[in-house]
Amino acid sequence: MIKQLALLLIGVTVALAQRRLALPDPRSCANRVRHATYRDARGVTHSYFFSWEHLPTRNLEVDWLDSRNICRRHCMDAVSLETPQENEFVKQRIVRGNVRYIWTSGRKCNFAGCDRADLQPPNINGWFWSGSGAKIGPTTQRNSGDWSHTGGYGQPQPDNREAAQGNDESCLAILNNFYNDGVKWHDVACHHLKPFVCEDSEELLNFVASRNPGIRL
Repeated sequence: MIKQLALLLIGVTVALAQRRLALPDPRSCANRVRHATYRDARGVTHSYFFSWEHLPTRNLEVDWLDSRNICRRHCMDAVSLETPQENEFVKQRIVRGNVRYIWTSGRKCNFAGCDRADLQPPNINGWFWSGSGAKIGPTTQRNSGDWSHTGGYGQPQPDNREAAQGNDESCLAILNNFYNDGVKWHDVACHHLKPFVCEDSEELLNFVASRNPGIRL
């Protein structure tokens, strides 16, 4: 139910913005680049793509939706950090590459259809991983995520500090010691440009496999 809700909600916000989530391209899926494979504590194994480790995208920085769409065309999606182990795995790769920041699939439910009581207030209860549909724990429970203790205003994240300029900070980025706070989660306005991490999407891989018999993914 949560996954279906999240997918519906992200579809609504994309439609409102007159932009669309990309459909996977079978050939791109079959030829997708995978830099690492990780098996988490749940026994789930996924492959990952790091944009700064691939020559054609080494210097590419895009907004949040474009990062998802690049991933989705390759049967992947922007990374969803659903366990502490997966979070640490990605953070280590960021540090190793000396990357300043990246996009994840994290999104705040603050658009039409997000008026459910259990999602209020959005900055506390409305965060979810759009790549997988999993809900992120309340931001007031500091041990349930990896939000930074500080930001541009010196306040714990998410602080939505760009709201005063009309830019709701609705997307979740990882910043590499940007505020002398280590490698931590921050809420960021979705139009900012950043490198990104893709993760295999079982949903998209199954979708392509079901429509392309014999394809090797």
